[in-house]
Amino acid sequence: MHGKTAGNPFFAIQFISALADEGLLAFDHGNGRWSWDLSLIHAKDYTDNVVELIVGKMNRLWLQTQKALQEFACLGNSTEIGTLSIVHGTSEEELHSDLWEAVRLELVVRLKVSYKFVHGRVQEAAYSLIPEELRVGAHLRIGRLLAAHIPPEKREEAIFEIVNQFNRGATLITSPDERERLAELNLLAGERARASTAYASALKYLSTGTALLGDDCWERRHELAFALELHGAECEFLTGESAAAAKRLTVLSSRAANTVEVATVACLRVDLYTTLDQIDRAVGVGLEYLRYLGIEWSPHPTAEEARREYEQIWIRIGSRSIEELIEMPLMNDPVSLASLDVLTKVLPTALLTDANLVSLAICRAVNLGLERGNSDGSCVAYVWLGMIAGSHFGNYKVSVWSAWL
Repeated sequence: MHGKTAGNPFFAIQFISALADEGLLAFDHGNGRWSWDLSLIHAKDYTDNVVELIVGKMNRLWLQTQKALQEFACLGNSTEIGTLSIVHGTSEEELHSDLWEAVRLELVVRLKVSYKFVHGRVQEAAYSLIPEELRVGAHLRIGRLLAAHIPPEKREEAIFEIVNQFNRGATLITSPDERERLAELNLLAGERARASTAYASALKYLSTGTALLGDDCWERRHELAFALELHGAECEFLTGESAAAAKRLTVLSSRAANTVEVATVACLRVDLYTTLDQIDRAVGVGLEYLRYLGIEWSPHPTAEEARREYEQIWIRIGSRSIEELIEMPLMNDPVSLASLDVLTKVLPTALLTDANLVSLAICRAVNLGLERGNSDGSCVAYVWLGMIAGSHFGNYKVSVWSAWL
């Protein structure tokens, strides 16, 4: 026993079970003891590989049981009963019947709402029953079944199960429409993984989604391609692949189709260059975005330019009271919101390069809020205005006004 199993409890149990199944180990009820014949056992020449041992046991099972185990192995070490019944193509009652012998032989265990292989080697053995050339097709079939039968309201919850199966069978997908649908699923999986801070896993899903799209994806599915590339760049940034993120964002900035997309890329580039301590480049990205809007600012504007923007604030306020300013409607213009995002992103970096640029950016953000309505970004701008109004423009009363807002 020790020679075959090296003392591993799981291996030992499987080996003992195999001997019992073959009639080479039996209990002598008359004498109240176990009996065996070592010469017959040695003659059988059992393998030292526990997976081969379990495969031999599985090959003696009913074909429907083998099929269920193979499907189960494709899904992983454990899976919900409902999911496995979808893949098996039967009711849950029929699934339990098909797996009963595997449960009896202690290959799998039935829990409250799921099945689980008793050991990773059992899953490995079940998976090896599928001919290698058929495994890709098996995963694709499972992916299609899950996508078709899992209700839409549970789709997001089961997204990783669906996508993992599809991705392993993706090489067999030739339809552009189906490849695009799978790219959408990979985007959803990437967003879910990213929200859980699993950035490396998210990047794999997003990269897979991008690879599934055709050469004409920017014309056919621009929003999908843009989202995959943007989130991919963000995950590269968050996993320390800064050079790859910078390269991807540079290309993506030229692919942006509208102002909101341009601003979204600009915000991430500012974050990236700020983190890399490339302050001038971070400021340059913000100025490049403003140039896109037709606003030409120098990295080092004059004090007069900053003061002109500051004076516009008071022109826009006019005779309105603090209460009236507080009750202004919320900003809902997407372009204005995007522009405010860029301005607030640039503020911390501009603070390190030029005092006039900081003042100019703060005042432009405040003016944008006064003109288009309040937003989260407006709050930031109002606070910053209180910080610079006295020191930069000699108006110390504004600090009190900003605090009230």
